[in-house]
Amino acid sequence: MGDIGKTTIAKAVFNKFADSFEGSSFLANIRETSKQHLGFVQLQEMILFDMLGDKNLKVGNIHRGINIIKERLCSKLVLLILDDVDELDLLETLARGQKWFGQGSRIIITTRKKHLLMTHEVKRTYTV
Repeated sequence: MGDIGKTTIAKAVFNKFADSFEGSSFLANIRETSKQHLGFVQLQEMILFDMLGDKNLKVGNIHRGINIIKERLCSKLVLLILDDVDELDLLETLARGQKWFGQGSRIIITTRKKHLLMTHEVKRTYTV
């Protein structure tokens, strides 16, 4: 079921709590961006820019992006919101596990496909 306010709620949470974290990123419409040429790489670069502020950082390819995210964000307290996730590869590429980010970090995922959250072993889910 779509259009019931998942994105609106996630954006409100982001606006309220983003300043409480060392880095924060809200990636809206991930489903659409991921379908573009080098879409996964663009999403990785958006996360890194939002969290580190380095607009010159280019990841080049998905595997390098994964390594950079893990290396540069593993000790940072971050808030990452992934909006409209529709495939497991997105989660594996952008936020594979808690160890990618510092202790206390929060990753919020909005999706219409609850099975993705179970497969990705998300600890808590909320239905809207």
